[in-house]
Amino acid sequence: MHLTSTILAAAVACTACAQTVPKGFTPTTNTKLEVFFNSTSVNTPGQLLSKATTATEPKLAISSAVGNLSDTYMFVMLDLDVPPQQGSTTRRILLHAMQTGFKATQQKISGAATVLASSQKGPAPYLPPGPPATDTVAHRYVQLLFRQPARLAVQASDFANTTGRFNFDINKFMAENTVGAPIAGNFFTVDGRANATTEGGSATPTGARPSRTIVPFTGGAGKREVSYGLAAVLGGLVVITI
Repeated sequence: MHLTSTILAAAVACTACAQTVPKGFTPTTNTKLEVFFNSTSVNTPGQLLSKATTATEPKLAISSAVGNLSDTYMFVMLDLDVPPQQGSTTRRILLHAMQTGFKATQQKISGAATVLASSQKGPAPYLPPGPPATDTVAHRYVQLLFRQPARLAVQASDFANTTGRFNFDINKFMAENTVGAPIAGNFFTVDGRANATTEGGSATPTGARPSRTIVPFTGGAGKREVSYGLAAVLGGLVVITI
């Protein structure tokens, strides 16, 4: 997650917003997670972004008021609106990312929020949003930041195929792994239809650039391998190389 000098200036709005996750979604948090893709930041929860904008994994930042910046954090991103399977009318949840090992850097956004960085590649590498052009609704993508438990019982193989990614139950995962409530959250939307319009924002980082050398997530199951079947199910929208 290297930051570049091309990120443009913008104010970081608030660190405590009334609604940082979609209405009715749990777990909830009133603290805003700063999420930005290159020069575009998610200034307003629910902001409409394009597939192209969200093609690469986001950068994250939090206010020092959130808690102890010496902690280690875990990032989770979910699509709440995957089209239903044949014969069903219920939309499904897809785990788009679960990344561990995030730590505070010396870099700031507009002097108000501290940029986080991780050298971990998983256990669930980032999958970019890819709502189909035939879908009738914009998909909601929720981002959550948790304090990472000292003993996180998750293996790289847990998310190697569609079984681990689709119908992911974040509340069940939290209970099984003794994960506390999220310390910050945000969400954006992506509309797959060709006539969709998007809104953008920007953020300015200051200070030292965080160093991030990508390493495989080894966990308790050895080197991470990503199922080609998963990529196929997602419509060939991503190419994952390990």
